[in-house]
Amino acid sequence: MSRWVFVILSAMLIALVGISAIRDSQDRSYLDIQQRYQSDYNDTAFNLQVQQIFPSFPDAKRGDTFRVERCISCHVPDIATIGPELAAQRLAKDFLKYEPNAQAIIAQNHLTGVHPAYIANGPSVASATGKGFSPAMDYTIYGATGTGFLPYSVTGPSTNASKGYQVDRTTVLPGPLPLSVAPATLDPSDKSPSTQKVGIDQVGCIVCHNGSRLALSQTDAHQNLIINPEYDFTTGAKLYYTYCVTCHGVQGEGGKGPPLNNQDRLGYFNEDYYYRCIEYGFTDFEHLGSIMPNWGGVASDFVYDASRDKQKPAPQAVLTEDQIHVLIQFIRHWELYTTQP
Repeated sequence: MSRWVFVILSAMLIALVGISAIRDSQDRSYLDIQQRYQSDYNDTAFNLQVQQIFPSFPDAKRGDTFRVERCISCHVPDIATIGPELAAQRLAKDFLKYEPNAQAIIAQNHLTGVHPAYIANGPSVASATGKGFSPAMDYTIYGATGTGFLPYSVTGPSTNASKGYQVDRTTVLPGPLPLSVAPATLDPSDKSPSTQKVGIDQVGCIVCHNGSRLALSQTDAHQNLIINPEYDFTTGAKLYYTYCVTCHGVQGEGGKGPPLNNQDRLGYFNEDYYYRCIEYGFTDFEHLGSIMPNWGGVASDFVYDASRDKQKPAPQAVLTEDQIHVLIQFIRHWELYTTQP
């Protein structure tokens, strides 16, 4: 009996290895993108077959293991040699050239067509070329020690059921960029805050854009992607403070509603789940009987039950589809870099 169990398990292992080998050999569409990149920029200084260790700041390692990001498998694969400024220019240029829905994405996410080359203590910083300035994500606003959230008032009760926070126009919370990527942390040799900077070649993509670190297919890699961190953060904050804070807490810690900053929940649920939560609320099967409002519409199979439901559905949408997506991406900012999958 044990011999047959061994044979069956061995056969299953061989089959799994074979399936993995086939998928690995087929799931390399990024190689075509790299070849196109080489052709566009006449750049043959990087090896198509080698996956680089990227990024390179302390939180990008867990012990001796790198939290490797595969973003540069498709986007500026030679970022280590061309540097952050040229890489930022090429990111914007290639997006406009190769993204078929570029204009719609630009309009929906309020993109400017300029990709930051650095994280700095201002919206721009002196260029490494010694000439002019380069665009930057402002750590004094979007950093953990920055001014962060714009102060917004909220409708309804102002006291959180869990912590008793008062939410008013003086409420200001820090931004989503962690201390580990602060210019003062990663550029300590420069003592002047106005010139401290950290390049995107060092901090990588995930710390700002979320998404999947290791995925190599476009669909998987772009899942849960925060497209425009600055816009989604500020506009999403306004929506959150207006509609969500009284139940879910000032910092997503929960109250009448469940916590939204819980790392296990953020790592487990994808954006489609959060969209259903906000769009359909208690009318969807996942939240029947809860107090979660239906901010967008009513689930197609919902039937009101007075003995179960605590309220009747809103007769018309409060939030648009675009607003719901922005709100979801704002919530994603609570997913810590060190706990992202």
